Amino acid sequence: MTEIKFITKWTDKAKSSIQKFPHDFVSDTKTEKYEMPGTPIALGSELFGQFEILDLEGNLVVQTDDYIFIKYVLYSNRLKPDWIPKPIDEDEIKRAIKEYEAQLDSVMKEMKSDLTKIIPKSDFLKISNQIFSSLNLQRY
Repeated sequence: MTEIKFITKWTDKAKSSIQKFPHDFVSDTKTEKYEMPGTPIALGSELFGQFEILDLEGNLVVQTDDYIFIKYVLYSNRLKPDWIPKPIDEDEIKRAIKEYEAQLDSVMKEMKSDLTKIIPKSDFLKISNQIFSSLNLQRY
């Protein structure tokens, strides 16, 4: 199998197996509507314990000292929604992130194991980055 076929195989597999964040992780939780920009966003700088999320033009989207919430917003923006359900209970935000990250880690572990068997001399980091990038997935 070539690296390109491996990337295609795992892109399809990850796309179908990774649940949509946050909707699939907070469906049984009391939430409120949280407005999102509907555009790509990125983690900005941290200054004096304050974290920023910026849009591609450098405009501030979120600023907070709560890194867990920053991760929640960043993970939620994968499909660039106009709004997301935000759990009212902060423990539910932590739980959702923990479950989502466990899912991402599981996919990565399985992918690495498969790659080691199929193409042992390939560069796992390069291949996994291509797969995650094509799906607009990040692991913070």
